[in-house]
Parts: sequence; structure tokens; C-alpha cells
Amino acid sequence: MNSPLRIVVIGGDAAGMSAASRARKYAPDSTVVVYEAGGHVSYSACGMPFYLSGDVRDFDDLIHYPVSKFVEERKINVQLFSRVISIDVSAKSLEVQKDGEVFQDRYDRLIIATGARPQIPEMFKDKSNVHTLRHIDDLLPLEEAMGKVQSVAIIGAGYIGLEMAEAFTKMGKDVTLIQRSERLLRGFDEDFHPAITRELENNKVKLLLNSPVKGVVSDGDRIASIKAGDSEVHTDAVFVATGVIPNSEFAAQAGIRTGIAGAIVVNDRMQTSAPMVFAAGDVATTRHLVTGKDVYFPLATGSNKSGRTAGENAAGKRTVYGGIVGTEVVKVFSLEVGRTGLTEQEAKQNRFRPVSAVITSSTRSSYFPGSASLKIKLIADENTHRFLGGMLVGKEGVAKRLDVLAAALYGRMRIEDLTKIDYSYSPPFAPSWEPIGVAADVLLSKLT
Repeated sequence: MNSPLRIVVIGGDAAGMSAASRARKYAPDSTVVVYEAGGHVSYSACGMPFYLSGDVRDFDDLIHYPVSKFVEERKINVQLFSRVISIDVSAKSLEVQKDGEVFQDRYDRLIIATGARPQIPEMFKDKSNVHTLRHIDDLLPLEEAMGKVQSVAIIGAGYIGLEMAEAFTKMGKDVTLIQRSERLLRGFDEDFHPAITRELENNKVKLLLNSPVKGVVSDGDRIASIKAGDSEVHTDAVFVATGVIPNSEFAAQAGIRTGIAGAIVVNDRMQTSAPMVFAAGDVATTRHLVTGKDVYFPLATGSNKSGRTAGENAAGKRTVYGGIVGTEVVKVFSLEVGRTGLTEQEAKQNRFRPVSAVITSSTRSSYFPGSASLKIKLIADENTHRFLGGMLVGKEGVAKRLDVLAAALYGRMRIEDLTKIDYSYSPPFAPSWEPIGVAADVLLSKLT
């Protein structure tokens, strides 16, 4: 009879707690320990901008489960404020720092789910009025700091940058959004840029596009102004949203292989290059199902699923993680913006021959109250007609349709298949000719 396993999880957010819970389920006699550097586990990082905006009223609503649920009900030993500072894969041991002291622990199976941290340009480091938002422990201090300022400059116009622009605007702040390139949001083609720009400007967000930051003017330990492009922006506070870096350094120091962006390289069972060591979530790579290549794609849905896979395999199962197709959706004030799969440029880079079609339709039957404009772009390969990707922007109905496109990518459908799906129809929800089907028809006419 096998001895009970000691399964140690480093990190207590989405991937870590998913991993710990699955490990407990499939290895019920095991000891499962979670070391979390912060003061909370199992919370909604994606919900934090909506707490600041006032859409989410209660801070506690962001906590999925209290620590007591894991400790008392699932018998998972959760250790808060416990930072793992090193691991030794040959000895199957790790060093943990807690309350100013360092102690050693051992493992039979190790799951690294340490996530990622904000990437902060050097000129913004160690300034008292520069802020980021990655962990829930950052949220209340940020809220307090924003109560003392009137103007905020946001560096970076990706998902977090746009969500924070809305949040700060709803808090009554004067917001300037600074973006080094001409486009907002990575992974969206030029067709979708004007609608997003108009929405931000209509909500009084000042935009500085094609304006790389060249320097800052400091007043003591604070930034007083930012030189970006040909402009100088005077501001009370700075919010940095220029991407994230995986927290993988201690794994690399232990000899575990890292790859894209410094993320830990894993196989389809979330195994690392070290024996009995798994990694999941924003610290690890994942497989893109359209290209077949490893990518770094730090989003919550993938973190939860990869964490489950890591936990099951650590417990002795043989579970395969399906990978991603690059599905993302973001709220920009009253707009919904989403994409999945490849852009035309990405398709070309991966040796496809992309052909695209763009249509504008309505979200409901045009005569039904509340019907709004919906823009859809679909992309397919000229040779095989394989559906490669799509993007949407509109006032409603984007996420519903985006999930259809993601499923089509997962099923390796051809564009012909998208013309034949039995889409739902009722005037309050969709027009009789579903916009996805219409876009697929237009694209098919270009391919045949």
C-alpha cells in the first residue's frame, strides 16, 4: 500500500486553490499544504476594478471562499503570509519565510502557482504616488490613495488599463490614458480601434496614443508630470498597466526550465522539467490550440483549469489540459469588446493564409427596444477554410457570441460550419439571421 502523499502548493489564488482542492479530492489521504505570501486566498482579481468603480459594493464579495472553508471543510492546510524563498528539487524541499523566520518543509509533489506581478518601468519604481493592482491586498490601499487625488495618468492601454480608466472616471478622477502605440488593446485589428477610442473620449478620458513615455519629472518621492510623446502630463497619481512578469525566478534558480517571458515551461499535464514538480496559472506557459505552439497567456479562466489539471496529476491521475484559443472579453464603459483565436497578422506569422470579413449587424431584432449595433470580424484560412479567429464590439451580446466562436476554434471548424449552426433566435435576444452566421456567409463568399 502506498504511503500518503505530502502535496505542497505555492500560491493561493485561482490556480493554487484549484490545484489544492483537486489534489485533496483525488488523494483524500494526502496532506495538502498551501503557502500564500499574502493575506487572502481564492479571490476575484478580475473583479477588483469593478469594486473601485462602485459596481461591486462590498469588498467581501470579491472573496470566493474564506480560508476556513479550505481548512475546516476540505482539510487543506493554508498558511497565509508565508513566502517560499527557495526550493531544492533534488532534496524535494523548500524554504519558507514567515513572521521574520525561515523554516524548511518537504514535499512528495510540488505545485508552483505563484502567478505574476506587474511589470514596472524603472522610471516609475520607488515613487509614492505610483500604483499597480494585481493582488487583493493592493485594493484597499489603492482605494485610500485615490481618495486623496484628483488626476490620474494610466500608463498602458491593455485590458487592465481600460478597466481602470473606467473605474477612476467613475470615482470622479480626471483620467489620462497614455499608450506607446497607435492602438488600444493588444490583439485587436485596426477595424475595431475607432469604436473603442470614441467610447473613451465620450466618457472624458484623455487619450495620448502613439506616445511612448520618455521621462518623468519628480517632486521628492512623487511623480509630478510625465513626458510622453510630444506632451507633458501633470498628474497627482500614476497607475502602471504595462503588463506582467511571471513569478518564476526561484523556480529558475532551482534549475526548472523557463521559456516565453520567463514563464515555467510545462507539458499538457502541467509537469515541469523537474520530477514531481508541476506549475499552473500565470506563472506557466500554455498551448495555443490554433497554432499548436506554447504561449504565455495570463488570464483567470486558464489559471483555474490548468490548476485543476496540475492538482489532479499531482494526486496521481493522468489528466491532460486542453490548452487555450486566446479568448478575451473586456468592458469599456458601455462597450463590450472581445476576441478569440488569431488576428490576421498572427495568422500570417503562423503560416496561414488569412482571409477576413467584417460586418455590422444588430444585437436583437432591429424593431425590438434596446437593439444595438454589433460589429463582427471573422478570419479563416484561404486554403483549408479553417476558422482561425474572430473579434466583436458592441453594446451587448458580445460574450454570448464570443463563446460560440471559441467553441468553433476548439472543434477546428471550417467557416462553412459556422454558416450551418442552429443559432438561437428570439427578438429580445437575437435577430432571425444570427450575425455570426451572416459574417460567415460573407467570408465564405470570399473563399469560394
